[in-house]
Amino acid sequence: MKSLKLFTAVALAGTVLATPALSSQKRKTLFEVLFPKAHEQRLERQRAKELARQQALGASKPVKVKTSRNYTYKVVSRAPVVIKPLKVELASVGSIDNGAGAQQPQQALEVDSPSLMTKDLVKLGKLGVSAEKHVAAAVSEFYSENQEYRWINDEGDWNSRARSVFKLLKSAQEYGLDPDDYKIVVSSSADDPEIQQAHKRLLSEITMTNVALRYAMDASFGTINPNRLSGYHDLPVQYGKTRDVLEQVLGTGLPANTLRDMHPANEKFVALKKELSALANTDEDIIELPTKVLIKPGNRNDALPAFISAIQKRASEETLQAHEEFLTTYAGSTEYSKEAVALVKAYQKEAGLGPDGIIGRNTATKLAGIKSEDKIMQVKLAMERLRWLPKEFGERHVFINQPEYRARYIENGNEKLSMRVVVGKKSNQTNFFYDEIEHVVYNPYWGVPRSIIVNEFRPQSIANPGYLDQRCYEITAGGQRISSSSINWYAVGQYPNFNFRQPPGAKNAFCELKIMFPHKQAIYMHNPPPKHQFKK
Repeated sequence: MKSLKLFTAVALAGTVLATPALSSQKRKTLFEVLFPKAHEQRLERQRAKELARQQALGASKPVKVKTSRNYTYKVVSRAPVVIKPLKVELASVGSIDNGAGAQQPQQALEVDSPSLMTKDLVKLGKLGVSAEKHVAAAVSEFYSENQEYRWINDEGDWNSRARSVFKLLKSAQEYGLDPDDYKIVVSSSADDPEIQQAHKRLLSEITMTNVALRYAMDASFGTINPNRLSGYHDLPVQYGKTRDVLEQVLGTGLPANTLRDMHPANEKFVALKKELSALANTDEDIIELPTKVLIKPGNRNDALPAFISAIQKRASEETLQAHEEFLTTYAGSTEYSKEAVALVKAYQKEAGLGPDGIIGRNTATKLAGIKSEDKIMQVKLAMERLRWLPKEFGERHVFINQPEYRARYIENGNEKLSMRVVVGKKSNQTNFFYDEIEHVVYNPYWGVPRSIIVNEFRPQSIANPGYLDQRCYEITAGGQRISSSSINWYAVGQYPNFNFRQPPGAKNAFCELKIMFPHKQAIYMHNPPPKHQFKK
């Protein structure tokens, strides 16, 4: 009989839930129907548990591992050039007492005659010249040990070494540098003609050395310290080489040739130098178009004829031929027809834009073109960035051009391989650096970085403690495997005391391969599982 009742209850429950009059209400489970009190108790426990979770979440402090940021650039501070004259021992004239009341002649000391520069330093005292700290330190040290004029003759005029450098400094723009940064102005306000002449000689010498050294450092390593731009730049600072560079500039040989050789010699820099020269002789090619525009298929817009005309000027011959029929019959209509949309899509695709057929700011900017002065600045900036890298890249190297989203493998000057790459987005940028490739790992584990554990995994695991277990992450604490759901994620701070790694497999963040150049930023090259981003 009990079996029958149970079966009846089941049948009745099924019948009630299917009744049209109750179809709009929430469907009840068998447990709710048979044990309503127990069901209510279960709901109460769930509500209490969720309330406790919400309270704990509200009480927990927001935790985030700070990523790199951009800085307000500050130039290198300046310091005075301080040169001490070499100690000069002069011979004495007269006699000395030998202690017994007898006078005997004093012997003259045998010393080298002081140089003209040493004499000038003794006369003048302070120079009143300053330069960037690393330049001032190198110049002060050098001339405190070597007090000979390098740039001027005994009359105080520029010698042939100086004149050869003047010519190079005036052509600094050919290398993407600003000639105004290397101007030499010397003047003295001393009343005494002899002091004035000494002052002029010293100012000319030290100023010329400062400028020549600055040019050498700029040509070799760049005009700025990139690490002061942002935390995303991780490049060696070369100020420690300033004295060595100065020794080269003031060494034997024509200094102009030495300075010219300071520029990068790689093929990329040479190509940019040629491009800079070509742009200086290029006519402006700008099309006036409205940039605040949004024209969708089917719209009417008075600016449409101007965009069609611009495409006729910018598009490839192949694209123009493919849409020749439309272009031949187009009479300046403001209606954005399907034929016009097809033309715009074709241009957007060849221009590297998203071919959505919508004429907006990006399409307008691309069609308008870049001003010559802006192109020149782009080339100069590219030349500056190349100076932050080694002068020679080596016979075998990989170059990742982030703005181009492309990696190239070069061997003996020939491109052997080229491929698209995905780089970090603006909120999580890829750093700028260079390093040496050491080894390759196939089917790698992925050791999850601390920033991802705290910034991404923590909030996901607070909402779902089993989130990482479900995705097969291996978690260890004190050398022992633990479960993600056993961690109190509310208490996890900036420095978790456990490690995460993702085992090899199709879902692994590195997929099948990672190329290792061990680096403090934990950045590698790898082939990721999702491929759709390569098309963007």
